[in-house]
Amino acid sequence: AMNMAITGSGSLGIAELLGIPFIQEVTCGYKAIQRFLPEASVIIEIGGEDSKITFLDHGVDQKMNGICAGGTGAFIDQMSLLLNTDANGLNTLAQSHNAIYPIAARCGVFAKTDIQPLLSEGAPKEDIAASIFQAVVNQTISGLAGGRLIQGKVIFLGGPLRFLPELRKRFQETLGLSDHQTILPNHAEVYVAIGAALEAARMQPSILLRLQDLVARLDHNPLN
Repeated sequence: AMNMAITGSGSLGIAELLGIPFIQEVTCGYKAIQRFLPEASVIIEIGGEDSKITFLDHGVDQKMNGICAGGTGAFIDQMSLLLNTDANGLNTLAQSHNAIYPIAARCGVFAKTDIQPLLSEGAPKEDIAASIFQAVVNQTISGLAGGRLIQGKVIFLGGPLRFLPELRKRFQETLGLSDHQTILPNHAEVYVAIGAALEAARMQPSILLRLQDLVARLDHNPLN
């Protein structure tokens, strides 16, 4: 038997359906950072559908973009299609860039309006790729930091920051952060899930669930 909890976008309904405790993302992320990276000052997290900045200098103050996909992994995927590639291909292109163009990341429609003329005018795809990452950075900082300084030990979390080093580089250069000021922890793409596991481990034994019981609940309440 084991303790189990669930977190993340869309998981509340699954928690209710399967009788598994639901824990808010901000709690899970903070618990994982508190356990493994207590020196953290700021957390920058880019997810597939939202982005977050969490300040830890005076308690926990999290700012989140959950309204639209602007500046998220979904935005990066959408923009990469304009260059006939994927997120990894975008990262490879950005490694050889020479210039950065202004691109709006608040909305995919606006960004496409900025990118299409660049393509028509023959701008190097390498420069456009780096500019897309820079747009994500600009949107995250301007939309979420609220004028607060991002300094101290900055933690990068989420799939895009884990798998796209050129995106991390854009954040570092924009914020003036040295390598020793930034940390990309192991398993950064699932750090919130790690926090959920830590919280589940603290729950009362009455929450214990056998794997075969969970499978039976899934069979009785298929998620599809």
